[in-house]
Amino acid sequence: MNDLLVLLGKRVHELRAAKKWSQEEFAHVSGLHRTYIGQIERGEKNISFENLSKVAAVLGVTLSELFSGLEDGSALGGASKRAPLPGTEKTFEGARRTLELKRLARRLRLQNGALNQTIQALDELAARSTPTRTGSGGRSTNRRRAPSK
Repeated sequence: MNDLLVLLGKRVHELRAAKKWSQEEFAHVSGLHRTYIGQIERGEKNISFENLSKVAAVLGVTLSELFSGLEDGSALGGASKRAPLPGTEKTFEGARRTLELKRLARRLRLQNGALNQTIQALDELAARSTPTRTGSGGRSTNRRRAPSK
C-alpha cells in the first residue's frame, strides 16, 4: 500500500470521527458507498480527484487542508477545519435524519414480513387442525369405534 494513501485515509477517518459520523452516515451524506469509505480510510483505494473533492466538502475542509502535512505526517490529528458552508449543516443534519428514517423503514418492512409469515403459518396450522364434521347427535362421524368383544 502507498503510505500517502494510508495517511490520507487516516486523515479522512479523523475528520469523520470528529463529526461523530459512522462510515454509513458519511457515505450517505457524501454519495459514496459505505465499503468504499472504509477502503479509503484504510488506504486501500486510490481515490479520484472528484471523490476527494466530495469528501473534503462534506468534511468541511478544503482540499489543501485535507492534504496538508501528509507528506511529512506533521498535520495528522491536527488538521485545521474551516466552518461549513452556509446551509450545509442543515443539509448534513437532514441527510442524517433521512438515513435514520430509511433504517427505521427497512426494519419495519422486515418486521412486517416476519409478521406476515407468522400469520400465514398460523392460518395454515388452523386449516390443518379444523375439527371434523359432526353427524347427528353431535358425535363425530370420523371417529373410530372400539371393537366389540
